[in-house]
Order: sequence, then C-alpha cells, then structure tokens
Amino acid sequence: MRRLIIVAVVAAIAAVAAPAAFAATATPFGGATVSGGILTLVSDTSDTGATNDASGAAFAGTGVTTFSSISTLQTEFDVTDDDCRAGSPRFQIRVQTPAGEKNVFVYLGPTPSFTGCSQNVWIASGNLIGSTEPRFETAQVVSGGPLYKTYAEALALVGSYQVTGISLVVDSSFAFTDKEQTVRIRNVKINASTFYTGTTAPPTNGGGLNPAQACKKLRSELGAAAFRVAYGTNANGANAFGKCVSAMARMKTDLARSTAVERIDTAAERCAKAKTTTKGKGKAKGHATQYAVCLKRTV
Repeated sequence: MRRLIIVAVVAAIAAVAAPAAFAATATPFGGATVSGGILTLVSDTSDTGATNDASGAAFAGTGVTTFSSISTLQTEFDVTDDDCRAGSPRFQIRVQTPAGEKNVFVYLGPTPSFTGCSQNVWIASGNLIGSTEPRFETAQVVSGGPLYKTYAEALALVGSYQVTGISLVVDSSFAFTDKEQTVRIRNVKINASTFYTGTTAPPTNGGGLNPAQACKKLRSELGAAAFRVAYGTNANGANAFGKCVSAMARMKTDLARSTAVERIDTAAERCAKAKTTTKGKGKAKGHATQYAVCLKRTV
C-alpha cells in the first residue's frame, strides 16, 4: 500500500515546494484533518471512496538539502483506531538517486515488527536521526542486505542524495479487519521547524469539538457501557474510543462534530426509552439486542 500513495505524496510536496528562506509549511493530504493543532490521519478502505484510503502531511521549507543534512526527525503519535502495522505510520523521505526519485521509509512503531502500539496514548518517537534501531527501509534505493537498517547504515547508502520531499503517512487500513486505521499526530520536528503543536486556542470555525473531545463528551453522556455498545467492534468493546475518534475525524469541522454529539445523544435517549417499554424476563435478551442495534444506528 505504501508504494501506491507515492504519486499523491509527490503531488502534495510539489504544491508546497519553496526555497529554504521561506517559512516552513505542512500540507495535509488524503483523509487528513487538522483540529486544535492536532493532525488526524485516517486510512479507511471500508467505504467506496478512495480519498481517505491514505492520508498524511507533506513538509517543505525546512532547510533540509541532503539526507545527511537532516539533524532532527521526530514526532508524537496517538493510535486511536487499531494499531501500527504494515509500515504505517511512518516518515517518508524522498531522495534523488541516479535512477530517479526514491523513498526512504522511517517506521514509527516498536521494532522489530513495528506493531503493538498502545491505543489512546501519546507516544514520543524521540529523534530518529542517529537511532541505532533498525527502522530505516532503503529497499527502493538499493536491494540486498537487511530490509531494515539503522540510521548509520541508511546514512552510508543515501547520505549524499538530495532530499526532494518529506512526509508523514498513514495508509495501512487494509491490514485490519474493519479496514480502518486512525493516528493523531503532534509536535512534528524536522531540524529547526516544528509543526502541529497541539494548540488549545478556540477553533476558528464557529466553535465545536475536535475528534477526541467529541468522543470524550459522548462517552460521558452515554455512559461507558452504552458507549462501548455504540462504537465497539471487538468482544468487549475496548476499541470503542478509537472507532469513535476515527468516525469523528471524517467530519470536516469541529462544529459538525459538536452537532453530531447532540444528535447521537438525543437518539441514544430514544433507544434507552424504547428499552424500558418491554417487560418480562423472556423478552430481556431480545430486547438487549434491539437496544444494541438501536445504539449502533445512532452513530
């Protein structure tokens, strides 16, 4: 999947390319949204549209020239839907080689499999430049040797190559049963530039809630048990918060999310009232199922 989005990343980078003297910029693409200074990256292949199959942000104007000129490359990320897997999330560094432009991938999940990211927890990558962990993949540039390399090994191979673009990408929804993957991003640092600092300033779109705020409010208003029923997809509904954030992130504005919270809360109340209209032990199990179906429909 990561090979399939290269064209989209190149287009995004081209759109924001600027001389180093200009201010550094970050341009979201695909299914990416920004709210409250947080970048939310969604990969969703469960629907018919292709726009949100992958998402990311392209960074320009950071002063990076060659691969060896990158002194800082780090971020904080929060996996709210499912896990890290299949090379996502990752930094993607595009370099000019004698054979054309190629990508160096820098994976963010825990080595050696880059899976097993805790949900709903901010994870600091630390500065990946100089890392002794094998999380740099240079297979597009040169074949042979171990697939994953340390920074020193990658530097020896591509250090002199010109960097034509840097991006941060999420695109592995295909690797999960529900075909969704959502990762929140903040404090991206590339050399002296910092992006998505998680500001707490009021939104400029007329008020509202970012995806995490909307889900926290819903969980509080519905109650934890009903919230798990409404959004959870595994046996105990433990992934409910991540599924909620993923759903809310697909809405375009904070105001739309705020409106959705009110709508869902009202609809859930109707589900609860309907639950109490049927009496008798013999109908309890069937009625509980109807209640769950009703809650699912509200979201």
